[in-house]
Amino acid sequence: MSNILLEFDKAGAEWVVVAYLSGDARMLQVISEGKSPHVETGHLITRVPHEIILKEHKIVGSQTDPDLIIKLREAIPELMDPDPDWFVPRSMSIRQAGKKSNHGLNYGMRYRRFALENEIPEPEAKIMVEGYNTRAYPGVPLWQKATQQELKTNHRILTNCFGRKVRLMDQWGDDLFNAAYSFKPQSTIGDIVNNALKAAYRNRSPVFLPMDLLTQTHDSATVQYPTSDWDRMAEFCIEFGLGLMSPEIEYNARKFKVGTDLKIGLSWGDMVGVPLVENVKELSDGLQFAWEEVSNRREAV
Repeated sequence: MSNILLEFDKAGAEWVVVAYLSGDARMLQVISEGKSPHVETGHLITRVPHEIILKEHKIVGSQTDPDLIIKLREAIPELMDPDPDWFVPRSMSIRQAGKKSNHGLNYGMRYRRFALENEIPEPEAKIMVEGYNTRAYPGVPLWQKATQQELKTNHRILTNCFGRKVRLMDQWGDDLFNAAYSFKPQSTIGDIVNNALKAAYRNRSPVFLPMDLLTQTHDSATVQYPTSDWDRMAEFCIEFGLGLMSPEIEYNARKFKVGTDLKIGLSWGDMVGVPLVENVKELSDGLQFAWEEVSNRREAV
């Protein structure tokens, strides 16, 4: 018998929370239709068709060298002679542009800082920021304005999706506003993970007793579990991942859940994804298959 790491990660967590807080129709559509937020945002910012974005992602990946990207794009004729209405970033793939925007632009970041943090030219950053806030998700800046008004009305007190309150005391201005925009999404995700870990620690059932809690990293939790009983491990993953880590949240009359991804491995640097499903037998088989892959990797080193 040996032990394995189980990592439960909230999938696109803060972006999903912002979608429900803002009520942006297009963000909610992306979630309800199961679309890739990064591909969809890249499409909305650049107007490049989805199929070309996916094709480019396979070829360019996360490369950031403009000269190398141009060379790699030679395999995609549509991007070498693009439609005049398209915006094709020089310093990253279109999907990567969507990903960077999704991770950075919900909390009031302006284009100069966006350019600095992502090491891209300011003109490109400006197009991406304006595209995100106007053409892609216009509900986000409206939610930001509503948050500012909430600060005024409630004496700087904000309340997250679990009823936890904070009073922000910084000088009135952009720094205060940016902290306000990020508080509800970030604290809501942190509370989900912390509440799940507390409940798991107190759970003395046979499914939870073999578990060792290891880490909480904002939007993820990692535990150690013995490989002696795969069905029991699968039951634990279902109860913890689909139960404790995925509570139903209600905010402004909207009910929603934030999905959870599962990975297993022998170290944090080498994890394999496993579909987190409700069927014990199916999940047990998936865990064993992933374990074999992890073991084979270890033997090959």
